[in-house]
Amino acid sequence: MAEFEQDGFEERRERGRRPRRSLVRTTGILQNNLRAAINVHAEVVNLNLDDVEIRVQVLNWGTAVTQTNPVSTALDVTQILMGNTRTAFNAAIPAGSHYEVRLTVEDNEETVLINTYARTAVGGGILNGLTVLDSQFQRVEIENCL
Repeated sequence: MAEFEQDGFEERRERGRRPRRSLVRTTGILQNNLRAAINVHAEVVNLNLDDVEIRVQVLNWGTAVTQTNPVSTALDVTQILMGNTRTAFNAAIPAGSHYEVRLTVEDNEETVLINTYARTAVGGGILNGLTVLDSQFQRVEIENCL
């Protein structure tokens, strides 16, 4: 039997016998209950001095009451975030659609923070009720995420 190593929240087996599991931080499902498209704005900050790899996703879960998978990916960016640096992302979500914001961080760094909120447009006003602060993100394990 292949040996495995537990590394934080990540589990790997020799020869790829078991998929890589990553800790993902998620807003859960939110709804754009407005009659117009919104712009989801996410700000990520790396409080470490070292660079870290991050993946930010905004998934469109559509308008159906029961939805098996996201209907589209509004944003999916993987990049290196330099130490002590902030960056921002934007994604459009259609009126009435449900959406989710996810952050995956290499080595599950706890010093990488994310806040997200909805705007009327890029640079527009913030919409009340569609803000999720870093402390409100939920942590889940998902296979092959980063």
